[in-house]
Amino acid sequence: MTALSAGLQPAATLPLLAALLAFAGWLTVQLWRRGPPTVRSRFAIALGAAALFAVLATMPPAIVGWDLRLADGLHAQASPGLLDAAFAITQFGNFRTLLALVIAVALLLALRRQWSDLGLWLVVTAGTGLLNRALKLGFERVRPLHDHGLVIEPAYSFPSGHASGALAVYGLLTVLLLPRLAAAARLPLLLATVALVLLIGASRVILQVHFLSDVVAGHALAAAVLASAHALREQLQARYGRTPG
Repeated sequence: MTALSAGLQPAATLPLLAALLAFAGWLTVQLWRRGPPTVRSRFAIALGAAALFAVLATMPPAIVGWDLRLADGLHAQASPGLLDAAFAITQFGNFRTLLALVIAVALLLALRRQWSDLGLWLVVTAGTGLLNRALKLGFERVRPLHDHGLVIEPAYSFPSGHASGALAVYGLLTVLLLPRLAAAARLPLLLATVALVLLIGASRVILQVHFLSDVVAGHALAAAVLASAHALREQLQARYGRTPG
């Protein structure tokens, strides 16, 4: 084990992940109790997410050090069982999986003539994907060392496409579904979406195809696009007197 990974025990990954999911669930419930976010709060979320991305893009030494320690530790100690579990979870964030879902939802919205939702869906999903690809080419960050053979990722690392795509697609799908569901089903769906997005992001780190900062930056990118696009649509609908869909 290298000096950078000294003191890091990847065996603690699962308890830490469980704690993160529990905290995310608690935070989601607290925010849920406050009611739906306003247009102003959505823009605030977008600005906060963009600021977080900017911080990660500058890569302060503390972030670089943590990234390297975690990557080195996982490379040295991640068990086959943990890698297999991460490989199964990461399939939900694969490009083909997300593309199939994007096309299916787009067709359904078009058939139902829900043009406003369709426009939002295409702007957020396609826009996040295009931005992610452009940013990868702009930063040209090399991926961590991964030689387990489960996943081969030749493209650049920053930001994570799985993380941004999962939040954009599953997150927006949840946003579109919530008003159409019974009240009792809304919070469970929201919690399930939060868990899925976080698990997909975690799987990329566990598989050592991304640094942790890549994943957080991917989430921040998608959150900024989703929140700003949703807020802009709400503002336009309020101005022109149109209802969603």
